[in-house]
Amino acid sequence: SRRPPEDRMALNYSKWDNIVCSSDDDEDCHPNIDKKLWRRLMKEKRERIANEEAEKKKRLERENTVDKKQILDLEAKLSSSSNKENIEKKIKAMKSSIKKRDRELLAIERRKKYSPEEMCHVVDDRTIVNTTKKPSEDLKKMEYEAYLKKYEKKLETYSKLTTESLSKGFLLKNPELLHEHCSGFLLLKSLDAEMNGDSATMKKIVRQYLIVQYILDLTKSMGKGDPRDVLMPFFNKLNNKEKMQGLDDEVKSFALKIKERAKVKLEERKKEREGKNIFVGEDGKEYEYVELSKEERLGPGGLDPIEVLETLPEEMQDAFQKKDIAALQEVLKAMPPEEAKKHMDRCIKAGLWNPSSGEGNGN
Repeated sequence: SRRPPEDRMALNYSKWDNIVCSSDDDEDCHPNIDKKLWRRLMKEKRERIANEEAEKKKRLERENTVDKKQILDLEAKLSSSSNKENIEKKIKAMKSSIKKRDRELLAIERRKKYSPEEMCHVVDDRTIVNTTKKPSEDLKKMEYEAYLKKYEKKLETYSKLTTESLSKGFLLKNPELLHEHCSGFLLLKSLDAEMNGDSATMKKIVRQYLIVQYILDLTKSMGKGDPRDVLMPFFNKLNNKEKMQGLDDEVKSFALKIKERAKVKLEERKKEREGKNIFVGEDGKEYEYVELSKEERLGPGGLDPIEVLETLPEEMQDAFQKKDIAALQEVLKAMPPEEAKKHMDRCIKAGLWNPSSGEGNGN
């Protein structure tokens, strides 16, 4: 037989009657009062009432605890006492007080207002991490130049990181940097920084280099196929002060090696430049003057630019050497048209002037 509806277990929704949302306060807000201010005032009022109720609840529970302990003591004395009536009266009065307080506690619980956040609690919390993919074979076999071209921006960003936490997060997000080409790039970059006189930057890059190199070395020594398997254990070890101090000491030691290597490279560069005619180009880079043969110098029209330049009027030579187009135009205007045309035709054939460049509008 089926049970009647009234005997079935029903869900108790009474708790939901006491939910308080800040938006509910808007209903009682006067149009001339700012809603944000009204909500804040109502919130402060609820918090004050809640604190008062909580204090009252603690006091009632404390008094109940004291009375219950006294009742136990009096009941223990009751059998051996000659004044049983007075003791029973005290016990009865205390039990009556406890019941009264219990009713007040129940009323406090029923009056309690809940915010949406207080209505629920976390029963179980867990994080599920997807399994990481293994490094691709293409990445393992990639040549240095191709690797540098593809990941140059990430390599530059990583080289500028200054804390272990940032490095860990960046390597977790960009595991392709856990590669021997990355350590090679950082090593060369640290050497360049020292050769340019920037020792502070060199030390920072050395630290980033050692982190990557340690992870790669640990991967090989532990027989792991993927450096990501070693990444987190390595950074966890750095939480130990002794391990961190060991890394700091290694940075100082390796930085000294970079300094010595930089001195050797600078000395080699100095010897290479001896006897060579070096100049700095407009792009800031160094270039070497190299003497060309006459055949190599010939322009598009078969004329030698050096010979043509030496036969030009002195004012035109100065204009060409200074790359001053305005001065060249002034010199040409002062010449007879036929003479100016003759000189410019020879300049074009020698490669001193390119009429298709757009400069001077080809006139």
